[in-house]
Amino acid sequence: MPSSLRRFAQSLILCAACSALVPFSAFGQSLKEQLAGTWLLVAWTRVVAGVEEPGMMGRDAIGQLMLAPDGHMCFNAMRSNRPKFGSRDFQPGTPEEKTTAYDGYVGYCGRYEVNEQERTVVFQLTLSSYPNLTGTAQKRFAEVTGSRLRISTAPIVSGGKEIVNVVIWERPK
Repeated sequence: MPSSLRRFAQSLILCAACSALVPFSAFGQSLKEQLAGTWLLVAWTRVVAGVEEPGMMGRDAIGQLMLAPDGHMCFNAMRSNRPKFGSRDFQPGTPEEKTTAYDGYVGYCGRYEVNEQERTVVFQLTLSSYPNLTGTAQKRFAEVTGSRLRISTAPIVSGGKEIVNVVIWERPK
């Protein structure tokens, strides 16, 4: 085999070996580029001790996640069957109506950062419907497949059981 052909073959082998070390997203869009845009809630579940059950907003929750290319984000979700208040005025509502409305809605906004190697996104929350989340960083694992986005939490232990929250999103058509 001529030396120029041998060098060419060696170069091809080296390129193939190096490309195996580079994540797939390096050949296309970065994870941050894939995440940017608007997403509609498809499913919100939680896995408790290995058993899947509905997430905190029930089986038919509705929601939106918006991730701007400049790093700002906003998330809102609610129970699809939240009852309306008896009054048509904006502020009034009975204590029971207000409790039900609060329990059936979650939202937060802030900034986000993506770690391409870990395939994670960290939400830096500047405001939240749940006051204890305001000012916190929430790390999530993100996986984009076609027009779907799967975001999950790391396992947490609550009540002696391991819990993972999983939220599936889809780009609007």
